[in-house]
Amino acid sequence: AFCYFRVAQLTTFEVTKSIYLRAKKSKSTDDDDSTVTLSAFEAAICGAAAGSFSAAITNPLDRIKTLMMTDTTNAYGGSVVTCAAKILKDDGLAGLFAGVVPRVAYIAPSVCIFFVTYEFVQQKMSTSGTEE
Repeated sequence: AFCYFRVAQLTTFEVTKSIYLRAKKSKSTDDDDSTVTLSAFEAAICGAAAGSFSAAITNPLDRIKTLMMTDTTNAYGGSVVTCAAKILKDDGLAGLFAGVVPRVAYIAPSVCIFFVTYEFVQQKMSTSGTEE
């Protein structure tokens, strides 16, 4: 059910992380070619950005899904296309983004925690593989 959200979230995190690490490396004064990594705080910031963006861009699909699941009178037509058309007709484009602020506020903190943990485990696994 949340496949589209996870794809957007993971892709956005990796892009955000890559851009941030490139900038961090270019500002680094170290002459060695060591690997630059994210701190827990930096992972939280990149994760919050990724989660917020993903929550915002997938809000229209989530709104349609929620309306269709709670539509006991078939007011939204029973299909994604008719539901989207009714939202656009009744509320305009803004109707697809109704509830975006609470959705972002709800998702961003959990995504921060997820990506701090994700980066920590990823870094531990990469360093444990090189220690021999």
